[in-house]
Amino acid sequence: MNISKKQLIGLGLVATMASFQVNAKEFSYTYVEGGFSDVDIDHDDADYVYGGGSLALDKNIFIRGSIGNLDVDKNLEFDTVSVGVGHPMKMSSRSDLVLALDYSFAESDSKKPAWDNVDVDTLTGSVMSRTWLTNNVEGNLLGGLAHRDADYGGTDTGAILGAGIRVYVVPQFSVGANISRSFIGDLDTDEIGVNARLQF
Repeated sequence: MNISKKQLIGLGLVATMASFQVNAKEFSYTYVEGGFSDVDIDHDDADYVYGGGSLALDKNIFIRGSIGNLDVDKNLEFDTVSVGVGHPMKMSSRSDLVLALDYSFAESDSKKPAWDNVDVDTLTGSVMSRTWLTNNVEGNLLGGLAHRDADYGGTDTGAILGAGIRVYVVPQFSVGANISRSFIGDLDTDEIGVNARLQF
């Protein structure tokens, strides 16, 4: 029996699709992680370092949190705390959709009296997709709406957009990279970050 090139390609595509189905894995929502980001806040450069984690209470809900430090310049930095809750939904054998609500608090430490002990409160609602691109590479897309109340700028609401990729070195350990942009009031923020995650 002769098999044409088209038939071989078709069989290859079917085998590839089948392998995705067989090797599809559940996403974990219990992990610890740490990361670093380069942040551009309206053309002011800043460095952000954080550590945090997430705990799945069951298949339908998880809680998460982090602490960090945003170093704007030698005279200004912010200590940050974030807590949130999320609801993952299975969209397909390779994709989850995650609804989340997060609250973050930041307080400044500055040598300039006008910027010392400035508080920033932010409430963010977001939707994020998690998709297996291959058996060990995950892709993410994120969209959200943030409401910020800051001592220095009043109250503003705006959009947040982001994308990321995560490579699983072994099933429990992964490294990721992400980009995001927020449009809150007159303050546009761009962020490029990397992180490492250990999941359970």
